[in-house]
Amino acid sequence: MMPRKTRRMIMIATIIMIVLVIIVTLVFLYINTDMFKSSSTLFTKYLGQNVENMDSFYQEAVTSEYDAMLQQNKYKTESQIKVNYTENIGTTSENTENSINQLKLKISGQTDKSNQYNYQAIQLLNREEGVAKVEYVQNGNTYGIKFSDLFNQYVSANNENLKELFSKLGYTEEQIENIPDTIEFEQDIKNIFGFSKEEREKLKKKYVSIVSSSVSKDNFSKQKNQTIQMNEKNVKANSYILTVSKEELNNIYIKILEEMKQDEIILSKIDKLQFIGKNFQSNERETLREKLVMKIESLIAEISRSNIGNDKVKVIVYENNQTTIRTVIQHPDYEIKIDLLDEYIQISYQNTVNKQEKILTYKRNKGETSVVFTHVKNGETAQYSLLTNEKVEGNHCSKDMVIKYEQDSHRLEMKWEKEIDVVDNFDNEITMNEENSVNLSQMEAEQVQAIWSKVNTSVSQKIDEITTVAIKMEDLWKIAKSIGIVSEQQTLEVMGITETEKNRFNSQFEILQGEELESGKVLNLIDAIRENLVELEIISNTELKLKLDRFNKNEDVANTMRSFIEENKNRKYNAKVEYDEETGLVCDILLTLLEK
Repeated sequence: MMPRKTRRMIMIATIIMIVLVIIVTLVFLYINTDMFKSSSTLFTKYLGQNVENMDSFYQEAVTSEYDAMLQQNKYKTESQIKVNYTENIGTTSENTENSINQLKLKISGQTDKSNQYNYQAIQLLNREEGVAKVEYVQNGNTYGIKFSDLFNQYVSANNENLKELFSKLGYTEEQIENIPDTIEFEQDIKNIFGFSKEEREKLKKKYVSIVSSSVSKDNFSKQKNQTIQMNEKNVKANSYILTVSKEELNNIYIKILEEMKQDEIILSKIDKLQFIGKNFQSNERETLREKLVMKIESLIAEISRSNIGNDKVKVIVYENNQTTIRTVIQHPDYEIKIDLLDEYIQISYQNTVNKQEKILTYKRNKGETSVVFTHVKNGETAQYSLLTNEKVEGNHCSKDMVIKYEQDSHRLEMKWEKEIDVVDNFDNEITMNEENSVNLSQMEAEQVQAIWSKVNTSVSQKIDEITTVAIKMEDLWKIAKSIGIVSEQQTLEVMGITETEKNRFNSQFEILQGEELESGKVLNLIDAIRENLVELEIISNTELKLKLDRFNKNEDVANTMRSFIEENKNRKYNAKVEYDEETGLVCDILLTLLEK
């Protein structure tokens, strides 16, 4: 029989071992799971995880088999770009007839990135007939362009000492000040927007600590085993909730913004974008960094002015399998939501006060990617989308891209189809030499200005020729106005509409106004506005609105109106013009049927 002392020692040792196992297990569970952690700790953990999740998602989005293949090999490309614009969608005056829809760009190229070689021949076609051709070539550090319809030689320059070159071209010291000596054409997009592991940790620690240190632990709670819908899927999740007042949340916003305006990690990314936003003709003195800081200061001031209110606000973080999948700010006036699941991300903003909604959705499935931005305001929906499809099959690649803008009554769509073949060598490698190019970097100022002046004059004449034969400028500006790039007033200013011309345009319709008009006079009115009549809007049983356009017409609407007047030839009418509030131009004629 084992001695009592020995038995006691074995028992103590066993107890100690069990305790150690329990302690190690508990430590492991604490470190590697969410057991025993408080709601505030888990909220902080999963809120901070957004930084690394978003950056990881971004890095994957800008890296693909397609890009890797083109980075490492010589390849030839054949591309085609086509734009299609449709207006008055869903009405009797739906129209695709405009000069832009007749155009096409064809691009043939050959590229060898490892040896800094790139050649592109760009041809503009109008109804399949060539109207202009431009060739671009890069040989090492020298870049050249040739307007093949105008000159036999490339006009080239070295990508160095650019301040000196622009000085030769006649730019002032003020304009040259922000021009770099060298342009980084091959700037790696991942280096601009991506964050290193160290940067991610610093950002996470800094901004999450601002949130966690601004509230007490009593503000945190949690809910287990919830079902939420993401990307049309039901997903199980746990949620960790921070509940604060509107004033407390605003104070957190202000602290974050104060930190952002001096955060070098963020501001350095803005600095890398600086050259992209430059306009050498601009008198703007502020850099992008300075503009961002001013915007942040303005936002801080705006928040401070309205920093009152005890209404409750919730910040909710959802996790699935210890990964943050959703973050929500539920405010009495708005809701912001960020969803991130697998290869899907959606950022949405809903404002209940002004009835606005903005949703940005990104989806990726193998080589197919879609980015869609939807904006709903005042009952109108505008949607911008980018769809790409990349395929790699042996030494052949293809990339199709569709960029689309859709509004309630307008649609602008651009399709870019690109075929790529990886090759060992190019059959005809285009290079620049003394015979086929002039290098501005190697010339005196007088020679540079003489050549540049000749190029500018010839190119301007070519553009005038194209806009006369192939492209109607009014079509370009009409499209730009319809998709919100420019206002109607800007369009008029650029198109050179004078007050005299405005009065002349209006007078041809104002003279048609009148009361108790016989049907014969109304038929004359329809004939008079036929060239500008685009749409018929029925206001009521006795009111019709004839909508006018400076550049378009719709014969079907005119014929419909003539038939209607002839069928009601015993009626009398009042005709009154209405004006566009922004431009002052006549935009409608209100036709009222009078009682018999």
